[in-house]
Amino acid sequence: MARSQIKLSVIVPAFNEAETIALVLERVSALELDTEIIVVDDSSTDRTLDAITEADVPGVRVVEHPVNQGKGAAVRTGLAEASGDVIVIQDADLEYHPNDFVQMLKLIESGEARVVYGYRDFSSQRFLLRAGNQALTLLTNLLYGVAIRDMETCYKMWRREVLEGVTLQADSFDLEVELTAAFVTAGEPIAQVPISYEAREEKKKLRWWVDGPEAVIKLIRYRFLR
Repeated sequence: MARSQIKLSVIVPAFNEAETIALVLERVSALELDTEIIVVDDSSTDRTLDAITEADVPGVRVVEHPVNQGKGAAVRTGLAEASGDVIVIQDADLEYHPNDFVQMLKLIESGEARVVYGYRDFSSQRFLLRAGNQALTLLTNLLYGVAIRDMETCYKMWRREVLEGVTLQADSFDLEVELTAAFVTAGEPIAQVPISYEAREEKKKLRWWVDGPEAVIKLIRYRFLR
């Protein structure tokens, strides 16, 4: 298969993912795509950095945060380092599979879309997380007049120029809200494709009792006050 002519910047925010980070990077590197992989280590306290070094995956660049700042901050750091034509976010656990980048990127290469979301099948999630994801997506659709299937998905891919001039501020999981609000506010249609997904129950960093209400507040704030 010929490699894509589009350079894809894959931003991998990582915090204490020593058990999975190597396999994630190997999966991304194995794709028949022109990629640069930017890992932002958010001050991990385990062997995450050692695991990256030992894996010795080609094309991986590591940026370290001296103190833990959150997923949003890690992605913002990655964006400042990215040089690709297209940006995508990849979590450092094994919930998502990078193989799905191929079908997402096809929509961008063909000119059908400049922003693509990969939407999940939530059947593997616990009830509370599934209900929370669905509720936030419904609220997004009501507030912004869109028809998104999965607002909180990690797999958001976009052409670099879409967010040129936009200053992101989110430090935590509210990044998903801020990105979605930015795309919609810019009048950018969001294409959507189904992706593979297997929920991780152990070591889940999302705190639904904190991050859920914060997402609601940010959805309203970005809609009416930004």
